[in-house]
Amino acid sequence: MLTPLSIHMISAIIWVGGMIFANAVLRPAVEHLALSDRIHLWIGVLERFFSWIWIIVFLQPATGYWMVFKEMGGFQHAGFHVTLMHAMGWIMITLFVWVYFFPFRKMKSMAREELFPEAGMYMQKIRFMVRINLVLGTMVSTLAAIGPFI
Repeated sequence: MLTPLSIHMISAIIWVGGMIFANAVLRPAVEHLALSDRIHLWIGVLERFFSWIWIIVFLQPATGYWMVFKEMGGFQHAGFHVTLMHAMGWIMITLFVWVYFFPFRKMKSMAREELFPEAGMYMQKIRFMVRINLVLGTMVSTLAAIGPFI
């Protein structure tokens, strides 16, 4: 049975796992491709991944607030780790929305105009922000696992 906790955890695993895959597996595997091919590949990958993340950025707060207010009785009864996860989660969502509407759109626009070095500069910005979100997501996941015990 899907519960708010299971939906919350599965969506977090998809988000963080996808960032690990993109950063640690796919990126090094495609470095040998020509820049134009890499840009087109990344646009396709990110469009698919971001469609999942749009769902997740709604599921995470919805299930998180459900658990805080319906199961824990509000933030005043939740542990400090929950407050930290809440703050870091909103930072992650904000970074994702910024990446989607600014550097990702610019990268796609540059690729359509066949300005691949410029598209590559936007890809670097996306990669940097994904790394920040990966660190935050790893911290949030760690807090979820050990928070109740500290």
